[in-house]
Amino acid sequence: MKPNREQPAGWRAAWPRWLAAAATTAALAVAFVAVRPQPRPQPATLDLDALRSLSAARATELAATPAVLRLGGLTTLSEEAARALEPHRGPLSLDGVVVVSDAAAASLARHPGPLSVAGLAARSRAAETLSPPLAALLARHPGPLALDGLTDLTDEVARALEPHVGRLSLPGITRLTTPAAESLARHAGPLALDGLTEIGSRPLAARLVADGRTDFDRLVRIGPDAVEALAASPRPLGLFGLVGRAASAETLPAATCRLLARTEEPLSLPALDSLDKEAAAALAAHVGRLEFTGLHTIAPDVAAALASHGGTLSLPAIRELSAEATAALARHRGPLDLPGLTAVDSAALADRLAAGGRGDFGRIVRLSPAAAEWLARISGPLVLDGLEPSADPAVLAALLRHDGPIRVAGLARSASLEDAVTGDRAALLARHAGPLSLPRLAALDSGPLAARLVADGRTDFSAVKSLSPEVENVFARAAAKLDLGGLTSISSAALARKLLADGRSDFDRVTSLSDEAAAVVGDHAGPLSLAGLVAAATTRDAITEPQARLLARHDGPLAMDRLASLPEPVAAALAGHAGGLSLTRVRTLSAAAAAALEPHRGSLELAGVARPEPAVEESLARHVGPLSVEGLESLTSAALARRLVADGRREFGGLRTLSAAAAAVLAGVEGTLFLDGLGLLDPAVATALATHAGDLSLDGLTTLDAPAARALAAHRGDLSLGGLAAPGAEVTQALARHVGPVSLASAVNRTATDR
Repeated sequence: MKPNREQPAGWRAAWPRWLAAAATTAALAVAFVAVRPQPRPQPATLDLDALRSLSAARATELAATPAVLRLGGLTTLSEEAARALEPHRGPLSLDGVVVVSDAAAASLARHPGPLSVAGLAARSRAAETLSPPLAALLARHPGPLALDGLTDLTDEVARALEPHVGRLSLPGITRLTTPAAESLARHAGPLALDGLTEIGSRPLAARLVADGRTDFDRLVRIGPDAVEALAASPRPLGLFGLVGRAASAETLPAATCRLLARTEEPLSLPALDSLDKEAAAALAAHVGRLEFTGLHTIAPDVAAALASHGGTLSLPAIRELSAEATAALARHRGPLDLPGLTAVDSAALADRLAAGGRGDFGRIVRLSPAAAEWLARISGPLVLDGLEPSADPAVLAALLRHDGPIRVAGLARSASLEDAVTGDRAALLARHAGPLSLPRLAALDSGPLAARLVADGRTDFSAVKSLSPEVENVFARAAAKLDLGGLTSISSAALARKLLADGRSDFDRVTSLSDEAAAVVGDHAGPLSLAGLVAAATTRDAITEPQARLLARHDGPLAMDRLASLPEPVAAALAGHAGGLSLTRVRTLSAAAAAALEPHRGSLELAGVARPEPAVEESLARHVGPLSVEGLESLTSAALARRLVADGRREFGGLRTLSAAAAAVLAGVEGTLFLDGLGLLDPAVATALATHAGDLSLDGLTTLDAPAARALAAHRGDLSLGGLAAPGAEVTQALARHVGPVSLASAVNRTATDR
């Protein structure tokens, strides 16, 4: 490189130094090439594979040469030949030798140069025993050793195999002594002990971990020292055998738990009946499922230690949790499985249970409303078979918000013994995802529950006595024929129509019908049996027209003696009844109602009607069927009087007032005419009564004026005036002219002869 003339003067001053350094570097390079070691000449190779035997003398000659000796054709070697080859310092190949004595093996093992005995190595694979000299010889073999046939390894053989530099495989070895294990731990090459079921040596365990081994599935016993070494592995371990053995352990030390936590397989410890905090903390490091089926109680500190576990934690035998343990488990990071839990009051714990996606909580008998809210958020089926019938209504309301199927077999069982299920409990049962039998149900007010029962194919509801309007509408839409023979009330016209369409004519147990239902049943053309309604009518003080029209269909007498009034529409409806009609409590009767009753063909009892209006009397007189008005106190209509006489009535003692026209009719009655209820006697009435041919009883009269007395004097039968105590002179004189006997309160009887 030439100096740049434009560079500063400092560069021109350094240029000679650069040239001197370059010269020095070139000189050093030449010197390095001159002193570099030249490749050593390779020893010659004597290919003697054609030899089939080797004498001691020939072996001595060969041992003197440094050449590579290839004696692959030999299948055996004598002790002498082996001893002769011992001092040979070059590579020695005896790959064809398959049989050698221990002495020969010992000599060959002392050969200082490289040694290959591939034939012996292959033949020893199936060997069930191995002597220390042969092991020492095989240890010199540079290739892998697979001693598959060995099932026992002595300390000496293990020590002899220690310097082997190739891969050593001992799959048949299941257990090792401590010295043998430590010898194998120092084995220079890769080590395979796949059949090992027990390990107690920390060095051997550490060696296997260092080799990257993770499969320890056959190990069932691990000593404390080995446990610590295996637990230090940075990789997950296969510990199937240990896990299986741990399943039967009632207690586990913390060190073993730390090792078990290294497996990725689910870890189930069914025999473990106690767990301390240290063991729990160790197991919490496990990344898979942890199951403790034998734990029936869990201390708060153990629960807190398990809370850091990130996999599924299953505690199926836990029935109850303390508040502290509940709070700790609620912090568990992974899914939580507590299928045996009988009570959940903590919303946080319920949240964890719901987060696990599991919906089977069949053992829970008690839930708080807050916990129920969380469980209701589970997607998919929710099973709460143990829930008690006394559950808080707020719990039931919360569970009803669950979107999926829900099973509450406990509620269903208890409901099967009850005669009524109402509210949210009924709604929850309607969604019960299992058999539902409610044979004793006497009252049903839940539409969803009724719809569920009908959907299940149930048709027998004969025990049910009352239904809500909602349920009646559900039943009215049912396609199947329903047995509702025990029903006592019907409010829905649709249900009444449905029952009639199903062929129902017996309504004997029905005691109450709405007007709409009554109208439907009343319009039915076929026969009807209405004993319940008829009986109920005896206790009612009012009925409607549709009900009256239905009652009129009854084949038999109707005794409605509690009715206090009789509107015209009701009267018109009852007039269609073919049987007797008793309305003894009706006190007043309108002219319209009386007119409406006229066509009634059965007997009519109106004992409570005392003073009907004249128009009413006229209508009653026209009543088609027999008539009874025993409570009549006023009679003005001659037509009604004739009707009563025609019906055979002779006793009129209840009359308080009587018209002359009616009296004229009554006077025609044969026999004694009793009118003891009359308190006053109009002369016109007296004149009419005087025409009576028989005896006349007017014992109710306490006063009598002279005109009336003179009118009575014309009467020819016995005359009884037992209530007349002190008649005046004029009355007495008039009565004295009476033809027949006269009985007065003074017991004075006057006869014609007296006069």
